[in-house]
Amino acid sequence: MKKIAIIAANVIIIAAILIFVVLYSRFESSESYKGQVENFENTTVALEQVTGNYLEGEQRICDVWARYINNKSMTMEEAADYIRASHVLENTSAHLIDLDTLTGLSTRPKQGTTDDYAVSYERVGLLEDVDWINEIGESINISRAYTNPMNGEQSLAFCNKVTLKDVESEKPKDALLLRVIPVSELEQKWVLPQQQFAHAELSIIDADGDYILKGHSFKNSSFFEFYNSYNPSDPASTKELFNEVTSSTGSISMFDSHGQECILAYTPVTATAGWTMLGFVPAQDLHVGTENWLLVGVVSAGLLILFLCDLFFMRYLNKRLQATAKEAESANKAKTDFLSTMSHDIRTPMNAIIGLTSIAEKNLGDVESTRESLRKISLANNHLLTLINDILDISKVESGKLKLSPLTFSIVETVENLVNISQPMIKEKNIEFSFHIYRIEKEYLYADQLRLNQIYINILSNAIKYTEPGGRVSVDMREEESAQPGCIKLTYVVADTGIGMSPEYMETMYQPFSRQIDSRVNSIQGTGLGLAITKQMVDLMGGTIECESKQGEGTTFTVVLDIPVADRQRDDMQLEPIDVLIIDDDEIMLETATDALESLGATVEQARSGLEALGMIEHRHLSGKDYGVVIVDWKMPEVDGVETINRIHSDIGVDIPILLISAYDWSEIEDAAKEAGADGFVSKPLFRSTLYDKINELIGKESTSQEPEDDYADLQGLRVLIVEDNDINWEVVSAMLAMFGIITDRAENGRICVDMMRRAEEGDYQLIFMDVQMPEMNGLDATRAIRSMEDSWASSIPIVAMTADAFSENVTECLNAGMNGHIAKPVDMKLVIKEIRRATEERGGREKDDVHTLGGADSPVSDSMQQLD
Repeated sequence: MKKIAIIAANVIIIAAILIFVVLYSRFESSESYKGQVENFENTTVALEQVTGNYLEGEQRICDVWARYINNKSMTMEEAADYIRASHVLENTSAHLIDLDTLTGLSTRPKQGTTDDYAVSYERVGLLEDVDWINEIGESINISRAYTNPMNGEQSLAFCNKVTLKDVESEKPKDALLLRVIPVSELEQKWVLPQQQFAHAELSIIDADGDYILKGHSFKNSSFFEFYNSYNPSDPASTKELFNEVTSSTGSISMFDSHGQECILAYTPVTATAGWTMLGFVPAQDLHVGTENWLLVGVVSAGLLILFLCDLFFMRYLNKRLQATAKEAESANKAKTDFLSTMSHDIRTPMNAIIGLTSIAEKNLGDVESTRESLRKISLANNHLLTLINDILDISKVESGKLKLSPLTFSIVETVENLVNISQPMIKEKNIEFSFHIYRIEKEYLYADQLRLNQIYINILSNAIKYTEPGGRVSVDMREEESAQPGCIKLTYVVADTGIGMSPEYMETMYQPFSRQIDSRVNSIQGTGLGLAITKQMVDLMGGTIECESKQGEGTTFTVVLDIPVADRQRDDMQLEPIDVLIIDDDEIMLETATDALESLGATVEQARSGLEALGMIEHRHLSGKDYGVVIVDWKMPEVDGVETINRIHSDIGVDIPILLISAYDWSEIEDAAKEAGADGFVSKPLFRSTLYDKINELIGKESTSQEPEDDYADLQGLRVLIVEDNDINWEVVSAMLAMFGIITDRAENGRICVDMMRRAEEGDYQLIFMDVQMPEMNGLDATRAIRSMEDSWASSIPIVAMTADAFSENVTECLNAGMNGHIAKPVDMKLVIKEIRRATEERGGREKDDVHTLGGADSPVSDSMQQLD
């Protein structure tokens, strides 16, 4: 009976697996087809954007010509000569047409001739009605496809009305300027993935359904006639469909002239009102057969488990797994407990290595002494390596409270570091990246730069990490007025097109070790601590952090901080009068860079493509007024920055200082850019000080505004007592302080320090640096003894711990003993100087309520900084 039951169970399981395979296959096929349709629709939208950019660029060239002709009051022949000299592309031409006779001149000779430039539109029927042509610069004035009377090619014409001077009467007369582009030139921009859409084609129609550009599969003179001819439907639904096609983006299924089912994707051409781009592809092309390894894996694993495993084995395995999990948990707890006691031990061999190295260098002639020192160094190295490996394996985050250590820093340096750190990940995943700044006027701030860096890097690295290859990440940073005196409001916005977050996860995303339950998230390394630490830092700095996210669409984080402005700022940043041309397809970038340059005193012109810039540079060159500096973006459509630089030098022959800018890694284009003639490179975003320094460098001028330099005059003559039992540590610290003009005395242990303070008179010392672990009397007991002295000057002298005990509990112990601060060994002199200044200022009467702790950037105490008054 048991055997029959097992067989029956096996049959049921096999049947269930087969049913799953069939249903899942149908589901996968349906989902794959839907995905292909959506992909084709997105491809059509992308090609519409390419088309719109191309139309705008060509119309700008036509507008430039028209403005110049109107301003100069040219004859038709003079205008033709000017345009002929301005041509960049060989396959384009321009026609100047008299509106009265519909005849005129072409800038290219008639096909088969070398000197026949006469052109007539009397039979073309294109210019019978010119009311659709708007004023220069107001819109894109483009014709439908027609036959070029000069060469018989199917072409499009970008139009503008111009006023020409009549040769005989010398009176102005109205005419049309046509920039004639072969249809094939636009079709070259339509590059469809051939493997996916081998038989796809594109067309453009106007609001009436008439073809502007017509694909091979489209019949009739109008798309709407074509649809009605092969897709019968009632008038109401047909009208509704036509309205949808001409006013929105989407896709429908329809039949072609052969009765074959096709997919029609449609989207408005935003650059030209009333036009719609149509993508047309056979439906069978979208049914792509894929090998579903998931199904194979499920079936194979199911059958293998069915025939090789039984209930008792699985129960036995589960018990073993539970026991292993308990062992692992116990081991992890033991490692974590071990980490909390490691700080002093890891610094002990470090100090031994440093001291023994100095001894060996001083005794190079004594072979035995040197050999003994090297042997001890080797032992200390092995000990240190073991300790470090244990720490790295046990934990990545030290538990404890986060405190701030403010100092003066440059936001420019912070942003440059942020971009540099991000570039390798951006390059690896081929992510579209942009970084915009808005009105950053105060470049030097006073805050905890380390914490600010961690906030910004955590958010940006998460955006890059969870954005799939080919996606987009953008960063916006802007400065605004703050309600807090002496501060600015710094807003930092990071938006991505990544996988997004579920509403359920967003409720707990700031909790430690929390990660979204998602197969894509599980494949990405992370501890689940980044957002928790970031939120804690933002709260500590008195700021706000907000998040908007939707699964499958992306996430936007916004951090707002009120940050004090540093006393020192760069001033007198004014360039000598100079004309600057900035070239970028990013409108926001053009706006912010123009504001920055104009605030420096430069005269700025903008170009939104390489082709437009070439025309502007050539025009300025012909007029004898070249630009002083050209700033060009690397990544632009059609003609990128490197090619633009190359054409400036080779085609126009202008020697202008050129600065290449980009938010991407410079290394991969460095050789090509230099070979093309780039004179320098700057990473986006462009700060005022960066532009000021770089432009002066390019034009050979010395910057009159310099970086604020630190002044240590206030430290000259200060007297500090250093309590240190280690000779090498005393020698190093005293020598470094002497470089700043600080006078130091030494006490070898806590008891000597207490005796020296009893004998000292007011003003003998301004500060005490106190080691903690010392013979006879440790630093904690010595501090308590000093605080209990009757002399008010001695009992209130600032005392700062300088010790290898660096964990949060050690810091708390020092502060409870009466110390004013904490510095972890090995010491960072910048933090030591800052602590001396803080202590002397407080000694002079400044009162503060916060607790302050200093630690090395890489030390555990850097996550538990405190300050005590």
